Amino acid sequence: MAIFGFLNTHDLEGFAAGLAEDLGRRFPPASEARTDPGAKHQIKVILEGLAARAVRYHEQHKLGIYKKAKLANVFKWKLAELGYSADFVDRATKELATRLASSRAQSKNPQPKPPS
Repeated sequence: MAIFGFLNTHDLEGFAAGLAEDLGRRFPPASEARTDPGAKHQIKVILEGLAARAVRYHEQHKLGIYKKAKLANVFKWKLAELGYSADFVDRATKELATRLASSRAQSKNPQPKPPS
């Protein structure tokens, strides 16, 4: 049954749910109502950190398109379950998915080394 190992997403689901729970702990759904610049900066920094963790997970586990989509969907549904608005859930998920997709492009086309 090793052929179907790529369909095993139990660990991935736990990781994605953990990302969402971390966001819920650091920026609770009630914080969505805040409009001050500090709140905008806070959510930006938190989402960048979560996306960086997702990219590291992707690099360590060599996620294909199916598993990247699964990670984003589990993250999305967990945020909705935690009580975030649909707009916030969509924006946060888009940020995560975009970073995952762009990480592949960056790894295929690494930045050239500066001349010595």
